[in-house]
Amino acid sequence: MKKFIVLLAMVALMAPAAYAGKTSGCGLGAESLTGKSGMLMNLVATFLNGLSGNGTFGITSGTSGCDANDVIYNDAVREQFVAVNLNNLSAEMAQGNGQYVTVMAELMGCDTSAQPAFAQMSQSKYETLFNSADVDAKAWLTSLKQEMANDAVLSNRCTRIS
Repeated sequence: MKKFIVLLAMVALMAPAAYAGKTSGCGLGAESLTGKSGMLMNLVATFLNGLSGNGTFGITSGTSGCDANDVIYNDAVREQFVAVNLNNLSAEMAQGNGQYVTVMAELMGCDTSAQPAFAQMSQSKYETLFNSADVDAKAWLTSLKQEMANDAVLSNRCTRIS
């Protein structure tokens, strides 16, 4: 559980920095220092974004100066989550629900209404996704994306499949 919380915090702190639209990202800092420029102002805005942690929510919801469609979502973040939580993902995907499955769906860009379909697909494709005892995070993520792309619901309602 502690690993999950630490990783979630890392993703929350890294996500605003991954925003492609502004140098300082988006969130409280970027909004409060609108119109200011220069390296110092960008550093202050980035610090405020990280301190408040609202950049992640803004990216997801499209608020706080963030545009949910302009996010560059790095596969490395997802790979790291998978590598750290593969055992938990395996257990929950076998059951078809759980917090790790929900977070994985969110990392794959699935909206809230598509998360049950993601859980169901991960359970029905469990044997394909976990086809060996020694699963590599990057290869697993590639298999997951392929299965999601082949699913009629997920291919339309999850934005980070490609």
